[in-house]
Amino acid sequence: MARVYSEPMSEVPHRTTGDEVELGALLVLLHGADDPFRTIQATYRTWRHDERSREAFLADAEEHKQRGASISSARFVRSGDPEPPEAEETVRIWRDGQRFREERHGGRRDGYYGVADGRLWWFWDEHRGAMSNQDDPSMGSGVGQELQIMLNPTPLLSSLRFRVAGNSRVAGRVTVTAHATPRPQDPRQGAFLRELHELGAGADYYQLEVDQERGVLLAVTSIRDGQPFFKITTLALGFDEPIPAETFQFAPPQGEEIHSPASRAHSLQHITLTEAQQRAPFTVLMPDRVPTGWQVHCMFIEASQRPPYPAHVSLSYCSDDGHQSISISQLAAASHPYGHLIDDENWQEVAHDGTAVRVRAPGWPQAQAHLERDGTFVFLVSDNLTGDQLATIAARLRPAPSTGSI
Repeated sequence: MARVYSEPMSEVPHRTTGDEVELGALLVLLHGADDPFRTIQATYRTWRHDERSREAFLADAEEHKQRGASISSARFVRSGDPEPPEAEETVRIWRDGQRFREERHGGRRDGYYGVADGRLWWFWDEHRGAMSNQDDPSMGSGVGQELQIMLNPTPLLSSLRFRVAGNSRVAGRVTVTAHATPRPQDPRQGAFLRELHELGAGADYYQLEVDQERGVLLAVTSIRDGQPFFKITTLALGFDEPIPAETFQFAPPQGEEIHSPASRAHSLQHITLTEAQQRAPFTVLMPDRVPTGWQVHCMFIEASQRPPYPAHVSLSYCSDDGHQSISISQLAAASHPYGHLIDDENWQEVAHDGTAVRVRAPGWPQAQAHLERDGTFVFLVSDNLTGDQLATIAARLRPAPSTGSI
C-alpha cells in the first residue's frame, strides 16, 4: 500500500472537521481569496523532485491522451549537464496595485528578476539577458504572474474536490488543512489546466494549507503514489504594508542592453528546404518520400548567444485532413542540447534498413525517435504516428537538395 504523505506543521488547537459546515467555510474562504488588498509582499520556497515530477507529468499526459487530448512531453528537453534529482528555490513577490516585482534565488533560474507596471514589463536572467516590451506594450509576458495561484486560488474551485482535514499554522498564520483531488476532465475542454500545472501536474491529490483569515494558499504539497514531488511553502507574507517606489524600478546589470522580443524575431525564418540546406551549418535531412497531399513547413532558426542555442532546422509535415503529423528537428550533432532527454532509460534501439534508430519504449504517451547521420542530430516527434513509423521515416532520411526549389 502506498505511503500517505503528510507535511509536518506546528499544531494549533484542533476543531471539528469534515462536516458540511466546515467544507462550506473552506469554499467561502477560497472563493473570497481574490478580494482586493492594497499591497502584498510574499516569500515562498519551492521544492521539486525532478524524476517524480517527470513521472507525474507523463502519467498525466497519458491519461489525457486516453481521453482524446494531446499534450507534448518534450517540455523536459533541457540543455547542459544533467539536473540534480531535487531542486529548491526561493521566490519573492511584491505587488502594489498594477505594479509587480518578482525575484528567484537558487534553482535553475537563480538571479532572475522581473518588474511590471500595468502593461509594461521588464526582466533579466542569465540565460536570456534583459528584455522589455517598452517599445511595444501589446507584447505580453508572464512577468507579474509568479505563483499567482497562491494569492488567488479561486480557479481551483472548478478543478478540485475538497475535504477539510484539520488545522495547522504556516508562516505564523493559522490555516485550514484541506485534501484536494482533481475533478475528472471533459476532453472537449482541452488538456491544459493552468492552475493545476502551477501546483504540479499529475498529482493524485494535493495537501493544501489555506489561510484562515484571507483564503490564500500558504502551502501546497503535490502527491502521487504516496510520494511528494512538488511543494510550495510560504516563508513570509505581509498585506497592506508600504512598499518603496524604487522596488518597482528596473535596472539591468551593468553592461546589459535591454532588448525587445521583436528584435530577435529575425532569427526565426520560414524558408524552403533548399534554402535551409544552403544556410544551415550542418547537413539538412528530409524524408525520402512524402505522401501526396501532405504539407511541409520549414523553419530555420539562427544561432543565438542569448539565449545560448545553436542554429537548427524544424520541419513540420501534416496531412491535409489533419489526422497525421510529424515534427523533425535537426542541428549539428556536436552541439545538440538533448543530452538530458536522450540519456534516460526509456529508449530502445531498433534497426530499419540497416540503420540504428532509438525510439521511446512502449507505453510512452508520445511517439519519439532520434538518430545521428552525416554529422546531424535528428529528433522526431508525433502525437498520431507510432514509434515504429517514426523509426522507418528516420532510417530513410536523406540530404535535402542544395539547388532547385523544394
